[in-house]
Amino acid sequence: MSDATTAPARRIIDVNLLPREQRPADVPPLAIAIAVAIVAGLAVLAPLAFRAHAARDRADAVERRAADAERSLRGVEVHIAEHRGLRLQLDAVNAQLTALRDERAHLQGGARPLGDDLAELWGWGYLPAGARITAVSGTDRGFKVDGAAPDPLLAIAYADALVKQGQFASARMASFTPGATGGQFSIEVMR
Repeated sequence: MSDATTAPARRIIDVNLLPREQRPADVPPLAIAIAVAIVAGLAVLAPLAFRAHAARDRADAVERRAADAERSLRGVEVHIAEHRGLRLQLDAVNAQLTALRDERAHLQGGARPLGDDLAELWGWGYLPAGARITAVSGTDRGFKVDGAAPDPLLAIAYADALVKQGQFASARMASFTPGATGGQFSIEVMR
């Protein structure tokens, strides 16, 4: 076939009649591809930047909390040291208190208070009729009662009544000195 029988190829002729200053710029396809790649890169990197910024903020908050916790820990350490010091003082005071209580118990004979013991001597009718107490003096574990009685049996009965009714550990007549109207006795009482 001849060239005349074939369809003529169509060519597009770009006729732009605008002056060159007003024509749209000729942008090569490589520049368009680079611009699209930059826009796509920014679209991908922008959320990453926001996430990095949020992670940095969280890290800063954790660092602030760690610093606050460190300051609190130092405060707690100070309180613990104060507590230990106060505990040592309390232990020392408790040891002194225990020593004082032991000394008091030793002086009281580990029984009731001395005032109650003296009330037992005079106030409950253990002293027989005709007998009287002239002096009371203390010892380490008890006391000594001096008095006068018409006869030694009344002094012995008084010592016996102190043990049975007065609930003293022991009471014994240490001495009886006869006199013109009876005699003088000494009874040693253990608390």
